[in-house]
Amino acid sequence: MGRRKGGWRLAGRVLLTLVMLLVATEALLRFGLGLGNPVLIAPDAACSYITKPNQNVFRFFVHTYINRYGMRSEDISPERPAGVERVLFVGDSITYGTTHVDQQKLFTQIVQQRLPSIVHSPVQVLNASADAWAIDNEWSWVRSRGIFQSNFVLLVVNDGDLTQPRATITQVGDALPQAKPATAIGELYTRFIAPRVLHITPRSDAGDEVIPDDTAMRENLRDLVQFHELVASQGGRMVLVYLPFRDDLPAVAAPAQTAFRSWSAANNVPMIDLTNTLAAHPLSQICILGSHLSAEGNAFVGQAILKAWSSVIQP
Repeated sequence: MGRRKGGWRLAGRVLLTLVMLLVATEALLRFGLGLGNPVLIAPDAACSYITKPNQNVFRFFVHTYINRYGMRSEDISPERPAGVERVLFVGDSITYGTTHVDQQKLFTQIVQQRLPSIVHSPVQVLNASADAWAIDNEWSWVRSRGIFQSNFVLLVVNDGDLTQPRATITQVGDALPQAKPATAIGELYTRFIAPRVLHITPRSDAGDEVIPDDTAMRENLRDLVQFHELVASQGGRMVLVYLPFRDDLPAVAAPAQTAFRSWSAANNVPMIDLTNTLAAHPLSQICILGSHLSAEGNAFVGQAILKAWSSVIQP
């Protein structure tokens, strides 16, 4: 009888130790690394999906703040304040910056911080972007929301965008959840361990590849025309920012560069071509997660946009 009680006590201690380890692991993953609290997307009738509004996430030591309009930028009013120059960036995951680059190190934030000294007035920079968006998603966002009385609307495109069709919420990949996982441990397993152990290939962003598609290209160029017309009708000036994938330079990105330059010239839309900015640095220095910009890459891009401001945007 005494041995049986001792066995139960030992089993109880082992169980209690396991529970405490699980609780400690969950707490460490959740409060230390931010697992269990990913940045979420939400369905949207106009542009298929958006980054879900009103999020304030600290994850992998990186801060992501999404305002009430689904922008990765500070809170704003719909009306531009008197005496303030407002700049709206629209783009995909390169503009969004991924959750591996802190908000303050995005190139949009660098422009926000340093542009006032160039234009000699207060500046608000808005970042309307989402992972995997195509030009059609971006055009649909602007069509449904307007440009928020922005003076300038900078559409950021890469070489994959030219032939990428509209992204839908079912195609955007496994890295864009719509709901929080029940536990941090569960997310660690399903998103990071299982794909490696079971060799599961996650769905990828279609815009990461350059796939020849003449029909998609014509539709995207048509969307650019409509984008330009809408921006002009609301009192803004459109600027095209061409930011090709670093690993596509020089040959793969060349046809898209030529097409965007031709469209820019034909439609009298200024274009900032960042091909040389990226080509000056090796992939390992400026990119993470394949072709996405690291904090250092964002710094180079932000500086290049600021350098072009007086000559290209406001000559």
